[in-house]
Amino acid sequence: MKQFLTPIAILLATNLLAINVTFRLNMNGLQGFGTPEVNGTFNNWCGNCNSMSDANNDGIWEATLNLPAGNYEYKFSYDSWSGQENLSATTGCSVTNGNFTNRTLNVQSDVVLPIVCWGLCSECLQLEPETWPLTWSEEFDGNELNPETWSYNIGTGASGWGNNELQYYTNAPENALVSNGSLKITARNESINGSNYSSSRIITNNLFEFQYGRVEARIKVPMGQGLWPAFWMLGGNFETVSWPQCGEIDIMEHINNEQVISGTVHWNNNNHDYKGSSVPFTPNDFHLYGIVWDQESVVFTLDNHPYFEFPFVANNNTEQIFRNPFFLILNVAVGGNWPGNPDGSTVFPAVMEVDYIRLYQNDVSKLNDDQTESDIVLYPNPFQNTLNFSQFDLSGDTHIEVRDFTGKLIHYSTLNQLNYSVNTESWNEGIYHVSIVSGSSKIFNCRTIKSN
Repeated sequence: MKQFLTPIAILLATNLLAINVTFRLNMNGLQGFGTPEVNGTFNNWCGNCNSMSDANNDGIWEATLNLPAGNYEYKFSYDSWSGQENLSATTGCSVTNGNFTNRTLNVQSDVVLPIVCWGLCSECLQLEPETWPLTWSEEFDGNELNPETWSYNIGTGASGWGNNELQYYTNAPENALVSNGSLKITARNESINGSNYSSSRIITNNLFEFQYGRVEARIKVPMGQGLWPAFWMLGGNFETVSWPQCGEIDIMEHINNEQVISGTVHWNNNNHDYKGSSVPFTPNDFHLYGIVWDQESVVFTLDNHPYFEFPFVANNNTEQIFRNPFFLILNVAVGGNWPGNPDGSTVFPAVMEVDYIRLYQNDVSKLNDDQTESDIVLYPNPFQNTLNFSQFDLSGDTHIEVRDFTGKLIHYSTLNQLNYSVNTESWNEGIYHVSIVSGSSKIFNCRTIKSN
């Protein structure tokens, strides 16, 4: 006997397939890719099934999918999986059975999802150069490296510096030259002390070390099979605890002729652990490679676009390792386990050119706390799970900014006439700096404390 759906059943079945979900991805600042895609359990991770578009040419890519109600996992890729996000499990992401970390989504009704940044599970990082004082820089002026800041690693590191690399590092100007306002680290195809290649590796160990901040360098990397330029950091206790117990932060690594650069952290948790991600870029150009590092995490950036965040947690030993001073390293390796050996197509000399390195360290103590001409009241103080403000006349764009005791921006939201409070349940105990900004002017500043 045939059974027919009633009109109500047909309507319900149709509605199950009529939920519109709009995904939005911020790719501003990134180059070297074609078309982003959104892939997930809703399309069996098929690769290029759901391409995104940037109709407004504003760097925000969108795709609207028609999905049944339910729970999904997804991530973004580009150019049919030639590149994909490598996410760390933080707010908005979860670890699946296959040890992959994906974004999560619960679909119940039509929704336009918040704009997210490539590679970040948490909210897009707001970089605010005007609030990050420059505390140190290396502009590579003059005609030699500053010996009060830099020294050289010399030789082959016994076993190719742990990676079976092929170069011999020297302190010769042919391999590390400062001229015309930049540093040129040059790998050469030449016989030297039993090696077939020479290069240079310079470090600030025991000369300049720092803890936390936004560090960035403007660099142009060489391309070629077997080339491995890098800008990275090691823990200042390297000489006493060795690697990987000291921790390693690879701000930028590039190998061969790949169209991506990588950022990675290495550490010790009973053995060598590492986690990182890559991001597309345009070769043969200068780019700004950086990190934003504080006591909670390190965020990797390319041309001020954050693309990977690694949180420090107690259960994998990262809290202990990455909350210490680190020093800087610049080098061009040749060969090794990762890139493989050079071949007939590799062009030598191969030059990594460094325009500058700059360190910004956000210091809340330098922020103005004066509440001039302000009748706004923050309560309670100390607070627990909610931060409230007395009502006041809102004009134009009025928003709240909250920073923790290191100066990291941990909350940004727009105020409106119906909402004068902020949910703070997920915030840690401690000191916070609260500002209310109307247009371009701060109309309220206050330090406050969250307690139990």
